[in-house]
Amino acid sequence: MKQAVWVIVANPVSGKGRALDRSKKLKNSLEKKGLIAVEVNANSFEENILSLTRAISTHSLKGILIVGGDGLVNNVVNHLYNLNVEIPISVVPEGTGNDFARTCGTYGLSDDEILNLILGQEPRAMDLLLVNGRVCVQIAATGFDAQVNRRANSLKWLRGKGKYVLAMLQEISRLKKTSYRIVLDGREQVFDAIFVALANSPSYGGGMRISPDSKPNDGIAEIAILHPVNRLELLRVFPLVFSGKHVNHKKFRRYSASTGRLEAQTSVYADGEDFGELPIDFQVLPEAIKVWWRQ
Repeated sequence: MKQAVWVIVANPVSGKGRALDRSKKLKNSLEKKGLIAVEVNANSFEENILSLTRAISTHSLKGILIVGGDGLVNNVVNHLYNLNVEIPISVVPEGTGNDFARTCGTYGLSDDEILNLILGQEPRAMDLLLVNGRVCVQIAATGFDAQVNRRANSLKWLRGKGKYVLAMLQEISRLKKTSYRIVLDGREQVFDAIFVALANSPSYGGGMRISPDSKPNDGIAEIAILHPVNRLELLRVFPLVFSGKHVNHKKFRRYSASTGRLEAQTSVYADGEDFGELPIDFQVLPEAIKVWWRQ
């Protein structure tokens, strides 16, 4: 019979080493409770995935604690999806934006509070987005937002929302509209926009509530669209995104769909990861993953 264990996957360089420290502390805390924990914290993504695969094949996993940011969450969830295994996850935020942790309610929690959550409650089902065959847990951004994400990823010395604010200010001189063709549940639209974002959850970029009413368990994606505005107007509206009040702007539109296609000459970043160029086809995968989710 396979042993029942907890697996802790950490990015050793995330948070300037803080993720590795938290991983070790979580392991010690679980072992003090008489539980078995295995750490996965290799220096490369490939090695981590191999170690995680071995743990899945060797043990009966109680759950996976992901110590890092949205990129690590995306990598682990995609791997679980490709393996077609259902293992509950929880995230211990030590990344740049930590938006998945915000969605799950673990942002700002101590290690003890997170352990109390996973040991005291049952995991809950959460939807995923499938974007050109790859899983997205939060938001897939295109157009100007994808350019900002690319720039933010190059700012290694900054964390949190300040990283994305600076990236936006650096990219705004290149602001231009993009021509889109989108099909949402069979309904076609053609228009120009600054960006189009597919949202499974409210925020990205360290707490920017681009889709404040999105819920990760309602079976639909919200499509957030900003139609063309000039640079000054974008700078005026941008601060409102942290409260979600930007949704009242006359150039902002929201739609919902469970399947769709986006066509444009631009790129897409999902959960902060480069997902390539459009066109993309997407669909909602209802209740596709179990998550310890605090509300």
